[in-house]
Amino acid sequence: MSRGPNENYVKSRVPRGFHLDVARKIQMALASRVVEEDLININNVDLVAGIDVAYINHKDTEIGISVASTYSISRSSIIEWSCWVGSIIFPYVPTLLSFRELKPVVNAYLRLRTKPQVVLIDGHGRAHPYRLGIASHFGVCLRIPTIGVAKSLLYGRMEGTEGPVLDVSTNEVIGWTVQCAPTKPTYVSVGYGISLGSAVNLVKRMCVGSQMPIPILHSHNTANSLKRRITKRLMGETTFEELDSECKASMGNYLS
Repeated sequence: MSRGPNENYVKSRVPRGFHLDVARKIQMALASRVVEEDLININNVDLVAGIDVAYINHKDTEIGISVASTYSISRSSIIEWSCWVGSIIFPYVPTLLSFRELKPVVNAYLRLRTKPQVVLIDGHGRAHPYRLGIASHFGVCLRIPTIGVAKSLLYGRMEGTEGPVLDVSTNEVIGWTVQCAPTKPTYVSVGYGISLGSAVNLVKRMCVGSQMPIPILHSHNTANSLKRRITKRLMGETTFEELDSECKASMGNYLS
């Protein structure tokens, strides 16, 4: 397996007490547990969640706003969404995004009252230099069928506008490019518990002309709407607990 981007650059940004070699060992151990076959009958899938995270830099603190939205394929509608607000202590470090985003992603997911059959996460799964993007990290830890859906290519090379994403060193197929939007590609990769073919077919069923499929698109828009509201609230005196309580109060449940 090829090495990731400039390791010296990565080392300069990890928090105190966090060792890059330990993180790599964790990645390799978890990557070995990824299941790339269907653990569910893909034809029976109806409830699919999408999760996205927005960030606010406030003084010396970074705040994460995560949203999980559950979409019903049979009803063609979002039936529920949940959110979480809290501090983020791990910075953005290339190839270690899952260590930063796992906390907000999991917390938003756990607040869903109706658990989905498959989870889409705005990020990569196996299409990662260490085979453990946020979608795979989440899926392995929670043992939930998960798909990585990204707007940009982190690792690999494309074979045409719609087709396989190949490992640059081994030519292994690690993802697939689909054309959800007219001009921008969407990158799909296995997270956990689903085959690449099933992942691609499921994502295509929820494309609506935007780069992101419906569940992630709803979470993205909701997270950014909450971000604007929270930014205004931060102009006064408020706590994370108050912000998170307001977030929970605004959660949408459309189940009859």
